[in-house]
Formats: sequence, structure tokens, C-alpha cells
Amino acid sequence: MTVLRFTQADALRCRFGASPLWETMSAVRVLNGSKHRPLYGDWIDANREAASALDLRGLKAVQPRVGFTPDFLTPPPKASRAKFATEIARVRSTPLETVRTELIRSRDELKNPAAPEIDKMLEDLAGTRERLADEIESAWESLIKPDWPLISRVLEDDIAYRGQQLTDGGLAGLFDDLHPTLAWEDDRLIATRYRSEDRDLTGQGLLLVPGVFAWPYLVIVADPAYHPTLVYPARGAARLWSDAPAPPDPLARLLGRTRATLLVALDPPATTSALANQYGLALATVAEHLSALYDAGLATRRRTGHQVHYRRTEVGQAVVDASVG
Repeated sequence: MTVLRFTQADALRCRFGASPLWETMSAVRVLNGSKHRPLYGDWIDANREAASALDLRGLKAVQPRVGFTPDFLTPPPKASRAKFATEIARVRSTPLETVRTELIRSRDELKNPAAPEIDKMLEDLAGTRERLADEIESAWESLIKPDWPLISRVLEDDIAYRGQQLTDGGLAGLFDDLHPTLAWEDDRLIATRYRSEDRDLTGQGLLLVPGVFAWPYLVIVADPAYHPTLVYPARGAARLWSDAPAPPDPLARLLGRTRATLLVALDPPATTSALANQYGLALATVAEHLSALYDAGLATRRRTGHQVHYRRTEVGQAVVDASVG
């Protein structure tokens, strides 16, 4: 369990940031542990050839499935909409003593099986820093940059939604459905399944970074050398990798992108839980949107056993057809 303790100043200084560097590193982790990330099967299949042409051995060595990945490879973004060029420049300018310390920790924590490879990295810290930055940059160019407009749209949608939650319900409202392993209690954010030292935020606030490739995990940066950061799965990430069509822009403007996405997905019929799993959304969020579609006459529902199946009505179909035309 990890506890982040807030003061009143911290509550006022929480902010959001989108990071192409974090997305790139998370995508590389997905490639190296794909059997544990079924959500990304379609993306992995689509990028298999591009990935096979990349040399990512260094990143694989310092991204053990269980253990510590050096924080200098993903410094918390300083801007709300960070640019990759700015972020990778920060990696390349990391003090070599920081590189050394974090590589040793990655090697030694939980007996990283790539320890011999990291020993070689420690022999040339400057060269290792450049090699790892080069690997990240090549992964960005081949795997993430071509899809960045779509990825960034999902991140923007998530930030807009979470920002409204923060405005309407404060930190308790924000953290209520950010991730099932998070709990907000008495000015403390508790990550029940995370292993890291507790941290007093001491007025710095918390940086919240949504991640398309983060599902289903949380990442907490609690090292005092870095700004306290929480990386969490972005809402609706699965719609980028599934076969379900994206909603037409006019429909998204009318209903909101998430609600429009669910309306488009309701043929064939689907349950709340199936849609939540498909799109990486909270059950409560999907239930709320489906209820609104039902109340508006755009969807119908039918109970089969213990499950309720939703489907577009003729009116719902006409709305979808009109938005396409």
C-alpha cells in the first residue's frame, strides 16, 4: 500500500498532463509483456512488423515485468501538453549520477533477470543514456507518432472529463472512479495495491497523467527527486484498438464522444460489463451513459437471465445515420 498525503495547498495544485514520452515507454512495456495486456492485441498485431525492426534491448532490460524502471526515462511532464522533442531532450540531459543510481536500483530490485545487461550499461553511463534515449526515440517514430493525433484525442477527452469531476466533486469526486485500487480518505490518497514509499506532497500538488497504454495499471512516481506523479489508464483507450467504429464527429459533438461511441457500439446488443471491458471504462460510467441513451429513446434494453442487453432503437439508428450523412 502507498499513501500520498495532501495539504490544502496540494488540493489547489493538482494538474493534468499528457506525455508522448510516457505513452512511448508504456507502449514498449506492452510489447515486452503482451500476454498480460489482452486489451492491446489488435495494436500489437498492427505494429508487429514495425516493432520487429526496432532494437529495444536496452529498454527491455530496464523495464522488468516486476521491479523498478528508471524514472529518468520518464520524467514527469512540465507542460500540460508536452512535446516529445522537449521530453527526450530532458532524458538526454539527465545527470550521470542519477543514471547510475537508478540503473543500479533497476538491476538490484527484485532480482532483475537482465542484471548482466545492466552491468554492461554501468560501464559507460553517457553512452547508455544516449542508447536508451535513441531507443525511445525510434519507438516513438515507428509506433506512436503515426497514431499520435488519435491517441492525443483520447487523452484530451479524459483530461476534460476528469477536470469536470474535480470541479464538481473535488478530490473525492475525482478519485472516486479514477482506478479501482485508489481510495480517498481524510486528505490521503491510498493506492491499495501499490508498493512504494508513502509521500507527503508538501504543497507541490499531484500531477495526473492519463495513459492510453497504461491499462490496467497505475504508476506512482514518489521519489522526492521528481514531482509527485500518478499515471492512470485513460478512459476509452480500447476504442483505438478494437474493431468497433469511432463515432462520427457530428454525433460526438451532439452527445459527447463517449456516449456517441457507446451508441455506435450497440449493434449487435451489448451488456454494460462487455462495453466497460471493451472500452476500458468504469462500469458506473457506462451504466450512466446507457441509462441516458435509454431515457432519450435512443437505446432499448432487454434482460436475459442476470444480464441486461442494450441495443440501438430505430430512433437511435436514424440519429447515427443522419450524423454520417
